Amino acid sequence: MEWTERQHLIEWLTILGGYGKAFLERQSDDEIEMLYNLRIKQLNEE
Repeated sequence: MEWTERQHLIEWLTILGGYGKAFLERQSDDEIEMLYNLRIKQLNEE
């Protein structure tokens, strides 16, 4: 994952809530992508 894509996902996860920026910055690229996909899935179910 490119740095800009990583920052974009971190920004969206921070905006959507549930995760702090410091926590997200410690996660691997795969973990960030998984958290993002999970959060989007949850929003679609609401």
